[in-house]
Amino acid sequence: MVAENEAQSQPPTDLLTGLREIVLQPVRTLVPPWSWKAAALSAVLRAATFFASNLRSGPRQAIRAMLVEAVFAVLTAGIIGAISQRLRSANPAWATAAVVCVGLPGVMILAQFLVHRVAHTPHVGPGLFSSFCFAAMAAAYTWYAMRHGSLLGGTHSTSLRHDFHTLPGITLDFVLALPRRLFGRS
Repeated sequence: MVAENEAQSQPPTDLLTGLREIVLQPVRTLVPPWSWKAAALSAVLRAATFFASNLRSGPRQAIRAMLVEAVFAVLTAGIIGAISQRLRSANPAWATAAVVCVGLPGVMILAQFLVHRVAHTPHVGPGLFSSFCFAAMAAAYTWYAMRHGSLLGGTHSTSLRHDFHTLPGITLDFVLALPRRLFGRS
């Protein structure tokens, strides 16, 4: 049984297989690796953005927008982190990167717009724009770090100590990945 559970928790190597597993078995594939690390960081940064962009409507509206965004960010960033972890080994890498870095933040923005519309947030445009940019960059970085064995949750969880130890090198590699690719250096 333990071997069976361990085999089931292995990330798929094919993007379509991974997406199919997420859709057909969301609880098994997303709940154990739900990313509290991504959720906490995202909630703080995105809530601050909505607070700042709604201050012109008064402190009460700004606080309301901030709280709505914080709750929304905790849920969505944790899910995006879990999906990123599930797809960390999926190929083709370029298609997986497009799904994780553009597709997931795009779906999140649609849901975020609806949530803020229902909450009557007065100034959603600047918050949505910055939220999408942040979500796309955060998803790219998190997916890259997960592909390199860091920021993992659930069965494959890495400790904060491990993450703090490995992330400086992973961050440098992430920042240099595009220039290396463009200039043909590995």
